[in-house]
Order: sequence, then C-alpha cells, then structure tokens
Amino acid sequence: MSFQLSKTGDWRNGRGFVPFAALALGIVLLAGCSSGPPEIETRTLDFEIGAKANDDTALAVDLVLVFDQTLIGQIAGLPATTWFQTRDQVKLANPTGLEVRSFEVIPGQPGAHVDITGDSRDAIAAFVFASYTSPGPHRARVDGLRSVLLRFGGKDFAVAVPPS
Repeated sequence: MSFQLSKTGDWRNGRGFVPFAALALGIVLLAGCSSGPPEIETRTLDFEIGAKANDDTALAVDLVLVFDQTLIGQIAGLPATTWFQTRDQVKLANPTGLEVRSFEVIPGQPGAHVDITGDSRDAIAAFVFASYTSPGPHRARVDGLRSVLLRFGGKDFAVAVPPS
C-alpha cells in the first residue's frame, strides 16, 4: 500500500510520512536527553596531614565545587594565594555558580573525611586550594577522581587515590 499527499492534504505515499515521523521522534528523544555538562565523579575526599605540614603551621583548605561553566577557566588558573584573597568576592559575584567548603588543617592531627552528596554532585568541576606559606600554586583539580586522598606535606600537597 502506498500513500501520496493529494491536493486536499491526504497522505497517500508512505515515503513522506515515515521519515517525517522518525525525524519528529528523534527530536523529542534528543530534547529529553539533553542534560547539560557532565557532573563530577568525586564522591569522597580524605585528608592525610604530615607532622610537619606547611612548616608545622595550620593551613586553610578550600574545596570549590563549580556549577557554572564560565567559572571553570577563571578558577583553574588561580594560585591559592589569589583564591584566598578574592574568595569572598567570587562567592558574592556568583552565588549559584559555586559552593565552597572550608577546612583547617593542623599538622599532626587526624584528617577530615568529606562526602560529596546531594546537589553538590551536580557540580561540573572541583578544585582544592591550600594556603601554604611557601610559594607555589597549591591547587589541584580533582573532579575526575571518584575518591581523592589529599596528602599535605611540608611545602605542598599531593593528590592520590586512597588504598582500597
């Protein structure tokens, strides 16, 4: 049986209707599947603090969860000293674009365990900044790791995967 569109608008040729229906169905499916940027993989962070971390001085550590694509490039290039100097302004200028979780690391003390739960998992990037007294960027991007171990040493910190 074949269908063809007559002058009155009736479908009489299947060649026109089937491709149109397939195209319409594809558009509907694509619209339902678009979910924006991918969310971070990170679910946990653990802190391991050396006895002489930061030359035996307490240091501030920020976990920055980014929800706005335009902020990633700005934050990724900041050294920790600049981050800590401008953090409050960045937060005020972008109240829904990022979430900051702040910690204090004390040399020789047990480290924190942080779970990334709820809406925080919707972040599209995650950075860690540490306020070391020594020169250096003292930042890391950690959103590609499911579990993160932050090892705080004398002059800087390292990112590792915790042992299973």
